[in-house]
Amino acid sequence: MPRPDVSEERRPQIIDAAIRLFVSKGYRKTTMADIAREAGLSIGGVYWYYKSKDAIIAAILDRTFDADRTLLTRLLAADAPTAERLRAFVDFYLGSFDEWQWINTIGTEFYSEAVHDARVQAVIVRYLGRYRDALAALIEQGIQRGEFRSVNAIDAANVFLGLEEGLSIHLAVDAQHTRWRESFLLGCELIIAGLRHAAN
Repeated sequence: MPRPDVSEERRPQIIDAAIRLFVSKGYRKTTMADIAREAGLSIGGVYWYYKSKDAIIAAILDRTFDADRTLLTRLLAADAPTAERLRAFVDFYLGSFDEWQWINTIGTEFYSEAVHDARVQAVIVRYLGRYRDALAALIEQGIQRGEFRSVNAIDAANVFLGLEEGLSIHLAVDAQHTRWRESFLLGCELIIAGLRHAAN
């Protein structure tokens, strides 16, 4: 009799265990054996699904990006003015901030690991690249429609990414003086206004 496929249960089980440990112990101090214990699995069982902590982080980032990817795809296909569509993305991001704030400490530590670890860097580059490409495509639509000034869309997308990631680092190291939500909204409004300035 064939064994039942439990991969749909095991993968989230491992990811959730890793998230708890990364938040409580940090990425560097957490081992694959720790994750196996927390998930209630053998270490071989964990390695069957994820070959390294990097692969687990990649899966966490994929989960985080899924909802955003769905929205960005829908916004790219919409007919509304591009500035409105960018604001819709910003509003969605702000709305999901509380839900995903737990990943901020993990992400900050993971960024520092990327400086010294090419595998970790590759995971982050892939994650950021997906956001960059989607935002750049949306900005390019605004340029082609004459709604935005003529700029390099990739550079403009990097400005959005730099704002979000930079404020996340500020929040992680100086939460007392960082109003993430207010600063992010203000920054995005300034970027959108700058894109529209010479076109209108």
